[in-house]
Amino acid sequence: MSERKNKLAITADKELGFGITDVRQKRLINPDGSYNYKRIGLPWYESFNFYKWLNTARWRHFFYIIFLWYTIVNIIFVAAYYFVGVDQIGGMMFNSGKDKFWEIYFFSSQTLTTVGYGRINPTGFGASAIASFEALVGLLSFAIITGLLFSRFSKAPDVVMYSDKAMIAPFMWQGHEIIAIMARAGNRINSNLMNVRAQITLTMSIFDEDDKETRKFYSLALERDTVAFFPSTWTVVHPIDEHSPLYGLDYEGFKKAHPEMLMLISGFDETFDQNIFSRMSYTFDEMVWGGKFVKPFYFEGDGQPVVDFGKMNTFEPVPIDSLVSQS
Repeated sequence: MSERKNKLAITADKELGFGITDVRQKRLINPDGSYNYKRIGLPWYESFNFYKWLNTARWRHFFYIIFLWYTIVNIIFVAAYYFVGVDQIGGMMFNSGKDKFWEIYFFSSQTLTTVGYGRINPTGFGASAIASFEALVGLLSFAIITGLLFSRFSKAPDVVMYSDKAMIAPFMWQGHEIIAIMARAGNRINSNLMNVRAQITLTMSIFDEDDKETRKFYSLALERDTVAFFPSTWTVVHPIDEHSPLYGLDYEGFKKAHPEMLMLISGFDETFDQNIFSRMSYTFDEMVWGGKFVKPFYFEGDGQPVVDFGKMNTFEPVPIDSLVSQS
């Protein structure tokens, strides 16, 4: 057993930025691809990436922020006009204090957007100075908003989908049957993906003679790590041969190791003319010990190939004893 542990320690990758202490209580990468780390020790304005949030937030949240910004900025300038005196704004028509407020508010919105209908206009120096500054704020702000809208529309969408579970089952490898661990990825929106590459990093716990736990990281060799075309689905397979860090483990040993399989898929999206990257991870509870994916493909009567994405997560049980060759 100690010989086995030493071999794993030698072949393990260096720490990848996640730390080597026991991290088994929480996964390293969330199912949505985000890193599951709580960041402390930095001011909130340095740690929070507002630009990233605006680019990745849901559309309704994005427009909530734009509407909130627009309203708050107008109210700030309304207060400024009240401060210098509303008598410096000509052309207003109102019968009450409420009407007066809305006249100034809409004048502010016209100035901010540089529409300027012309009925209401600044007549004094103070109001004119505020209006000129407000117009500048509007030009700069809407330029940023336009850039954000373009960035959101031009960004390649999250086209890669993953199976909910990873499978551990027999697999034909170089003419004989061995055990393999596999996960399925799919092209969600039929985008033209090419030269797609998969990488899998396995993190698991190794115990020394004193039962002290250390977390190791391993780059797993894949049956195929690149496909030229990715129109439908791809089952990414790591054959568990004698060179695999998983080789020889039984169910209890595998469970005790608290494994997490970190998966990265990258490729070129011809539709958006840019590279895409997608992440996923599977913890022990998301790995089916003895499960094999059901093929999602079939052919119609005229020979038309069909892929059923409804079967992305469909599998059938296959009994296995341990992560060694079955033949």
